[in-house]
Amino acid sequence: MRKLVAPILIGLGAFLIAAAVVAQVWAPGQIERTPLDTDNTTRLAGDAQVATGPDLELQPTAVLAWSGNQVDSKASTDHVAVWFTSLCVVRDEGGIDGCVRAKDPQGRLISAETDVFATDRHTALTVPNDGYVPPKTPQQEGLQNKWPFGAEKTTYPVWDGVIGAAVDARYTGTDEVDGLRTYVYRADASAERVKVVGDVKGSYLQTTEYYVEPRTGAIINQVVHQERVARGVGKILDLDLAFTDDQIRTNVDDAHANIGQLRLIEDIVPLVGYLAGGLAVVAGLALLLLGRRGRRVGQEGPEQVAAAATPSAPRSS
Repeated sequence: MRKLVAPILIGLGAFLIAAAVVAQVWAPGQIERTPLDTDNTTRLAGDAQVATGPDLELQPTAVLAWSGNQVDSKASTDHVAVWFTSLCVVRDEGGIDGCVRAKDPQGRLISAETDVFATDRHTALTVPNDGYVPPKTPQQEGLQNKWPFGAEKTTYPVWDGVIGAAVDARYTGTDEVDGLRTYVYRADASAERVKVVGDVKGSYLQTTEYYVEPRTGAIINQVVHQERVARGVGKILDLDLAFTDDQIRTNVDDAHANIGQLRLIEDIVPLVGYLAGGLAVVAGLALLLLGRRGRRVGQEGPEQVAAAATPSAPRSS
């Protein structure tokens, strides 16, 4: 039985240790990547003052927004995700639950925009267009819609479409969002002589706080304050926007599920593999050594045993 069990234990132990090495060294590069089937819509809500009517007087209104993020799996690769994104901001009037047409009879549309870009599937940073997106698409830079896996307490560049450049998002501390620990980053953007509505130029200011789950890089909440002032007109927009409570709860649940998958593969599998594999190898080697000792004892002949048991004759004086 020992002859059979020992090699099985050693083989099993070697397999478990190999699996632990693969999970620790190779697996992170395979699972810490943006899924190519990503297709989601984030819901935001808030309040704004919007220039309205012929005199462009600011009027307060509740607002809703939808941010769509979809990966083009056919244009993407093992290392690059090609994104099609959209953002629609509307007045919360008439019980709407989605974007409205540009010529909405009730004038509820505040802004609507779409974008195309490519990012590294692990770092989430924008990569050179290099044929991933349609020709003449403006090159972007920095982070777009998520943080990298394993986000750190540092400063990251984040793309700002109004300015047309990346701005610094500085780490400011940690905070719990529905019981989930997040890193908080703040980006302050401002510019003069930029297009604030249509072809009208003016000044622009935006402060954004990102609440990021560090292991997955997922944005759990995003709080935005934005102001736009049109040259010769005055302020045309004063906006406060954030993820809805329901959206935050969904993000927290998704983050917990994704963290669980990462911990299983990157933490638990290596720990169990090294521990159980090591014990199995040690047990197998121990059985082999005991078997060899038993064979050595069994190989000793009856003469050797009798000689060892016979007392020596006493010496004569």
